[in-house]
Amino acid sequence: MQDKFNQNELIHQLPAGLIIGDKRTELFGCRKTKKVFSISNGVTKPFKELDNFKKALIFEQLLSDNIALEDLKNLPQEEALEQFAFCVYGDANHEPDFCENGELQKADNFLCSNNCRCLKWQSKSIYFNNKKITVRQIEILQLLASDLCDKQIADKLCISESTLNTHKSNLFKLFEVHSRTGLISKAITNKIIQ
Repeated sequence: MQDKFNQNELIHQLPAGLIIGDKRTELFGCRKTKKVFSISNGVTKPFKELDNFKKALIFEQLLSDNIALEDLKNLPQEEALEQFAFCVYGDANHEPDFCENGELQKADNFLCSNNCRCLKWQSKSIYFNNKKITVRQIEILQLLASDLCDKQIADKLCISESTLNTHKSNLFKLFEVHSRTGLISKAITNKIIQ
């Protein structure tokens, strides 16, 4: 029996750290409670049990993000750190948040909620096809996914319908689609909106 984990032998993309032998670490969060968990070598633990070295790396990242620090300043340190980790690394995916040697990786392409303040953080960016999606584009995508007609969306955004149409056209090009349905479908599939 082979003891060494080999990512290339998997049929499906499983979350990093899920299988015994996979020493990478994946953080993931519960949307309802906003609690964070880590999984490594097949073992799941609450965020408070994440090793101190890894917590320190996340804390360094938080300290370098003035906007996140301002948003989280009224929380106790451990709670602020977990909230930061939830917003930046909360997606359970196959790309590890910490590689095998403990190095912290780039933030997850993850929208933790439809109205989270974290979209304005320096540590947080949402991408599609390696192109950054702006906060305004995400706001427009969320409204396009609602039951509102274009006039209502334009009014809500305090823009004209022609400006909204320009935004929609730019989003259609970015997502390589030709319809609102195609746009919303791709945005949901790629975890850009919920």
